[in-house]
Amino acid sequence: MKIITFALLMLVATLAITANAAKKNKINKPYIAPMGSNTLNVHIVAHTHDDVGWLKTVDEYYYGANMSIQFAGVQYTIDSVVAGLLQNPNRKFIYVEIAFFMRWWREQTEETQKAVTQLVHSGQLEFINGGWCMNDEAATYYDDIIDQMTLGHQFLNEHFGVTPKIGWHIDPFGHSNTQATIFGNIGFDAFIIGRMDYQDIDTRLANKQMEFMWRGSKSTPEYQVFTSVLRAMYCTPWGFNFEGGDDPIQDDPNLFNYNIQERAEAFIAVAQEYSTHYRTNNVLIPFGCDFQYMNANMYFKNIDKLLEYINANPQYGINVLYSTPSIYIDAVNAAGLTWQVKTDDLFPYADNQYSYWTGYFVSRPALKGYVRQSNALLHVAEQLLVTSSDAIPSVQQSEYNNVGVLREALGVAQHHDAVAGTEQQHVAYDYAERLSIGQYSTYDALDSVVSQLLTQSSPATAPTPSILFCPLLNESACPVLDLLAYGTSVPIVLYNSLSWTRDEYVRFPIPISTVSVSTSSGTVPSQTTLELDGTTWVSFTAHVPPMGYNTYIVSPSSNTENNEISEAKKIAKSAQLYETVLSNPFISVRFDSVSGALLSITNVTSGAFINITQEYLFYSPSVGDNSSTQCDGAYIFRPIGADAHQFLTSNPQVSLVQGPQVQTLTRFWNENMIQVFRLYTNVDYLEVEETVGPIDIADGLGKEVITRFNTSLNTNNTWYSDSNGMEMVQRIIDYRFSWEYVNVQPVAGNYVPLNAITYIQDTEQQLQLTFLTDRSRSCASLGNGELEMMLHRRTLMDDGRGVGEPMNESTQIITTTKIVFHPIGNAAQQYYRPRALEHAHPLYPMFTTTQQSNNVWNSQYQGSYSPLNFDLPEGIRLHTLQWLDSSDPSVILRLQNIYAIDGQDTVNTQPVTVDLSNLFSFFTITSVTEMNLSATMKLSSVNRLVWKTATEVESTKTTGITDDFTITVSPMDVRTFIITLEIQICIKRGFESSENGCGFKIFKEC
Repeated sequence: MKIITFALLMLVATLAITANAAKKNKINKPYIAPMGSNTLNVHIVAHTHDDVGWLKTVDEYYYGANMSIQFAGVQYTIDSVVAGLLQNPNRKFIYVEIAFFMRWWREQTEETQKAVTQLVHSGQLEFINGGWCMNDEAATYYDDIIDQMTLGHQFLNEHFGVTPKIGWHIDPFGHSNTQATIFGNIGFDAFIIGRMDYQDIDTRLANKQMEFMWRGSKSTPEYQVFTSVLRAMYCTPWGFNFEGGDDPIQDDPNLFNYNIQERAEAFIAVAQEYSTHYRTNNVLIPFGCDFQYMNANMYFKNIDKLLEYINANPQYGINVLYSTPSIYIDAVNAAGLTWQVKTDDLFPYADNQYSYWTGYFVSRPALKGYVRQSNALLHVAEQLLVTSSDAIPSVQQSEYNNVGVLREALGVAQHHDAVAGTEQQHVAYDYAERLSIGQYSTYDALDSVVSQLLTQSSPATAPTPSILFCPLLNESACPVLDLLAYGTSVPIVLYNSLSWTRDEYVRFPIPISTVSVSTSSGTVPSQTTLELDGTTWVSFTAHVPPMGYNTYIVSPSSNTENNEISEAKKIAKSAQLYETVLSNPFISVRFDSVSGALLSITNVTSGAFINITQEYLFYSPSVGDNSSTQCDGAYIFRPIGADAHQFLTSNPQVSLVQGPQVQTLTRFWNENMIQVFRLYTNVDYLEVEETVGPIDIADGLGKEVITRFNTSLNTNNTWYSDSNGMEMVQRIIDYRFSWEYVNVQPVAGNYVPLNAITYIQDTEQQLQLTFLTDRSRSCASLGNGELEMMLHRRTLMDDGRGVGEPMNESTQIITTTKIVFHPIGNAAQQYYRPRALEHAHPLYPMFTTTQQSNNVWNSQYQGSYSPLNFDLPEGIRLHTLQWLDSSDPSVILRLQNIYAIDGQDTVNTQPVTVDLSNLFSFFTITSVTEMNLSATMKLSSVNRLVWKTATEVESTKTTGITDDFTITVSPMDVRTFIITLEIQICIKRGFESSENGCGFKIFKEC
């Protein structure tokens, strides 16, 4: 038998494809029978679904290590597929996960890269979706979704000049409105999904409603996207998994076991059954599954025979073709039908009445928190790389590469088995390690950039400061601050990554009880608190300009004039005072003095008042029962019964701190359960910090820990949760908006994702209670006036959905929630939209040290900095400021209107205009080009398919850029631009200075 080497095959095929491309440089589209004919078009989509980590780590999956865990090696799959495509120009294949493809691409020879590029341009190899991964849709934050899609699309644009047109989310466990909207904003023509609730899909199958227009946003309905649900998930139909052991197609009648007619007719029966659920004469049948096509020849050779036989027998009325999702969607669109419109989301998802995939909303909450914190760090670094003048006009390669490590680690972490928490334990550790490596790599970049900013107007004798970081601040650990005990002052550089000035309270652990806090303008009032656990914290109000920093120097001091010392004191159980009140000019909160329990909240400004109680409970995970063997696990939340149990059976130790900066009430049960209420001066929210875990399983039982709030509000069984941090979704107990719902799981069936915001309302009193979270969780309202959120979970059984092990994770989390009690009416969003972003993007602390006096330090270094001339208009967030790449000085700029059209707030639901011409203090924007959301196509070149719907889109979107770079942003829209800059840099030491000590160097071309 002649063996053709892969390299030789590449060479021969490259020559053939190049010659063919010279004759016909366009995609060769197969014949598709038109709508109205008697022919059924069967679109075979050859694909592999390559999880970016799950049972194995991302490296193990790529290299094919640990085959005993799972037989998967992505590098071999791509090798095999490329070879198979080069053998036959009629074959097609789609690839999705760019985190894997990028690795493979970088290992290839130039000849192989040319051959693959020709496959892409000929349409044989098509990139679908094109994100760094196929991201989760429940536990992901919209910043991260946009970033990981941009990362993948930029790679494809750079190397192939293509941008995918179809969303392919065939494995995530439920789908969000925001995901659909983001795909529309990118310019996708359609969104293909695999999973839908079993009741919902049964109805759709019966009524031919497997395809619809998804208009998930009230604010940006123009980003609606055509959505197609796969008939039977994403794997090859039963009997045709040629790589997995199913019988091959035997088409030689001279040999035993000739079966091509029987196999062809069996396949036709599958295709005809599929067609009964769709409205056009097109059906899409995936051929492939998880990590398949490691031996692509086994698949391709048999598919070739199937196609040839069926198409040679017109009596079947079947046209079978190698296809892709984009070819399929074009055919469906060409039918010209009118489609139903869907506006609600696809959460929660259940695959049967006992199996709601609502556990993963909370699984591995420590990892979920780490992902959110890493997102905040990435945005800090991306902005500073652009605005640091020493990085212009050419990007500093090392700093760009260092930040890229975190960018790629975060991209991997958005995978639907990563931040979702549904991976094996060793894989969860791997995700965390990658984030940690990215974090410390980014620290190196920030050390360089921030030290340059601090010294950009320094005298020549000033030493370059080293920038230090404290990643364990939430655990009361910051080694650099320990230097205070040795008489060393510590400057804290607080960076604000949002585009408005912030006055916020910050707190840091210190080793001494008397300190002073100062800026170049003088001493800042502060409060030192001695906690019962022996730790000491300093709190003060920081004033930080937009997208800039301010420096606060903490120094040892014996002068307590501007630093009040407050000591935590236990509240005696025999105290005659039965209530404790924390109050400021905006909010007043009553607690029971003995138990520390919440009693009421008053909005001081309006006088509105509610009774409120809070308790910690847990649900007992099911291990199966008489009705079903379904267990509770990493994916599935299935509690035993509908009742939650008291998580804490003893009374807590209660302590109180009252001071001028912050008032604190602490409830301490044990080291694994601590609750801290904080009320800062001049804020309108109550902060709640909770230390939870490790969850005790000494009784041999897992637990799902929740916090439940009961209020006097009349909420009509309704609550709201955000969609990936963007628009709010209305929820009603035991109800679905688009289909008739029967619930046999009264708890799990009402749990929904919570990424940043949830609230309950009393529409009669026009009152709202809002909760802002620091990471993704889940929430439900199971009774009138009630809201509960799951905080942590630990299960001791595998739930049978593939992960193959219990989620027995012994982590402790420290999580923070902000509670806002406010009116519903106009301007309601001002109470929570900016605060939610401030919670997700806190003031970021960086530290240095000084042996000098504060006055000397302030005279040597630039302690305050902002690249903006002014705060952006109310409601506008400068979402992204990021170099396009390390060699191109163009910058990606995204602007977002953070308010949404919600039907209640009319003040904040208008388009907002931004003038970019004078935005930057030492940059001049010389050109602005509007792009699609992933910044790979000019918006003017985006040509989405037009679909007919029963209800037309009432768009609020504003487009266009005026000659003076004035841009208008509609509610909840994210507009993306590529800008170029002309930079004015203050001359540094070594350059000739002007009379005032500062000249300007102008770069006319960037």
